[in-house]
Amino acid sequence: MPKSDDVAVDDDDDAMIDVIIEGNALSAEMARIDILKIADEKTATISHKLRGIPAEFYPFIAGPHNERLHMLREAKNVEIQVPDHHTWTRQPPPQVTIPGQPPNFLPAPHDNPIVISGDRLAVQEIRAEIERQAEELRRQLTLEQFAINRGRHQFIVGERGVPVSQFLADTGCAIILPSEADDETITIIGPSDQVQAGVERAMDLASSMHSTNIDISRHHRNAPGGPASHARNLTRYLQQRKEIERLEKLYNAHIVTPIPSEGTAPWELYSRDGKNAIRAQSEITSIINGHPPSRMINIDVDPFFHQHLQRDILPKVHKDYGVHTIIPSESESDSPVLLVFEGPSGLEPGYQVPRTQPTLSEVQQFQRALEDARKYILDIIGRQEEITSQSIDVPMM
Repeated sequence: MPKSDDVAVDDDDDAMIDVIIEGNALSAEMARIDILKIADEKTATISHKLRGIPAEFYPFIAGPHNERLHMLREAKNVEIQVPDHHTWTRQPPPQVTIPGQPPNFLPAPHDNPIVISGDRLAVQEIRAEIERQAEELRRQLTLEQFAINRGRHQFIVGERGVPVSQFLADTGCAIILPSEADDETITIIGPSDQVQAGVERAMDLASSMHSTNIDISRHHRNAPGGPASHARNLTRYLQQRKEIERLEKLYNAHIVTPIPSEGTAPWELYSRDGKNAIRAQSEITSIINGHPPSRMINIDVDPFFHQHLQRDILPKVHKDYGVHTIIPSESESDSPVLLVFEGPSGLEPGYQVPRTQPTLSEVQQFQRALEDARKYILDIIGRQEEITSQSIDVPMM
């Protein structure tokens, strides 16, 4: 018998290994028969990984609402697991290489197979049936690709759109969304006489949403650090304060709030109810007016001190100066620390962010508190030992 270390790691019960029997011909044959008998008894049920099937076929193999899977399970008393597939993450979508010819569908990634478990004979029959179906799909399926604004993708299928299985049931087509943030291409896969219906359905779902762009930067064009910088600060603050989430729930809307490293990007507001979109936009405008550049400042702090700030300094800054502090996440550690004046009420449960433009005296109060908080933070950090870094080579073993 091979040693376990010599056997390739594979949890497929249908995988084969070689057993070597040595002895005289009669004894070796008797041993072979006994070994196969034991193996058959112990492997009456197996788990088989069906590889080589394109992932784009998975929705059709499962059927709308997994109807085909249910039929196969009941008919053969086996368990079948077909992975979901509605976005590409590990390989590019298929391409039409020759006009009029079927697309070149690639096998699914090795770690994303269909898994069939049950009686050995039943598993083999289901495997043959799925492979036969895959060959038919390869001849029947074609695809259409078109671009739709990225912000609208979520309203086609998913939590804010229709279920993927419902789209398949309605159109006879599978829809696959891009995984890259800057890719707007949507792919519809289905029989040639149904693909256009899938395209129309996707367009209808995407266009049923009312959309509005809100340019934060244009509200404070004379911000000291520039309108783009203030727009990023305000977006960071409202995200961290979960104000965006509150607005989405209140108005049954979705608000996309990008924070570009350079330049500006307007917020995108989506709602199926046009009146709710207007109400949400009106409240957002009020919040923007209540947060002029004078209400917030940036300070540059070495990321080494971020954890110390978060744990030991920020609670006192909020209590003594009424200043809310936002520490950059690990993914944006090069960003500055943001100080936002809230006042004593900022510590109270249910604090509501301001919605009215501040008076001159209030602006002066903001500036004094922010400057005092800035000095306090920098004085504490300045008393720490100077940070130095050095690279050293450490052996792997």
